[in-house]
Amino acid sequence: MNASGDDAAATPDRLALVVVNFASSALLAEGLVHSELHAVVDEVVIVDNPSSDEESSRIRELCSANEWDLVELPRNEGFGAGINAGVNRARDLDCARVLALNPDATIDPDSVRVLLQASRANPGALVGPRIVRSDGTTWFSGAVLDPENGTTRRARPDELDGDRTWQTGACFLATIAMWDVVGGFDDDYFMYWEDLDLSWRWRAADGALVLRADATAVHDAGGTQSGSGKSSLYVYFNCRNRLLFARKRLASTYGLRWWRGSIAYAWSVATRGSRRMLARHPLLLWSAFRGTLAGAFGPFAAPRTKALASARNT
Repeated sequence: MNASGDDAAATPDRLALVVVNFASSALLAEGLVHSELHAVVDEVVIVDNPSSDEESSRIRELCSANEWDLVELPRNEGFGAGINAGVNRARDLDCARVLALNPDATIDPDSVRVLLQASRANPGALVGPRIVRSDGTTWFSGAVLDPENGTTRRARPDELDGDRTWQTGACFLATIAMWDVVGGFDDDYFMYWEDLDLSWRWRAADGALVLRADATAVHDAGGTQSGSGKSSLYVYFNCRNRLLFARKRLASTYGLRWWRGSIAYAWSVATRGSRRMLARHPLLLWSAFRGTLAGAFGPFAAPRTKALASARNT
């Protein structure tokens, strides 16, 4: 279905910035308050995944002081569900497009204009910028999923238009009309792999994935996480959601191959920072094991346990 039909054309061409907050009010106060995005966005929608009463109070004050629209969820629903709620509010505010941005990421107005231009040229596109770290090194410039073994890697320039690329959820722009066609994020992932899943379904709905290297966002991955290295939840959900994706989207086509490679994948995720990190936190291997079993045999819906109260949405 083409999202550039009469319904999309009848919607005012207004842009909403959507940010999901989880214990990130300090980041928003430091970055978003002082940004110049007000020059290119019509609405700012903050979705609060609650973490504490104090944080909820701070985010209310911040939104009130800056005239941002606040969506308060009853509990931490995860990153994808938060973005979905933000898009719903943007629709209510008569916006035609959304710019999703992580709370620990920034983007300049000129780069947003580049993304807008690409979206207007192709309303069915999921458009993203090149993303760099604060030191200027590349964090994301296109990535490829190998459906035969369930591994991902950075895309080569000649692969960016291929059918195996995926778009990161850290920063992207899309029309709400096409978002509705695709169905938005799948809430079952809670965090991690939801952007690969969205990209897969986006292409299946005849949408395009467009990476604009002439637009740049700055993102220090894990800026909303405390401490160094990868958390047990990062390891658990990466291992779980890889196999969940295989079960949901690939059925039996490659599922067995992904399962066979799960031990190697779990080891790589648990030791991604360094083996020294694993020596200090040996329970990361247990998280990888639990996540692998949950992805292979567990229910589709993400577990709702007390442990998720400390989950980070980026």
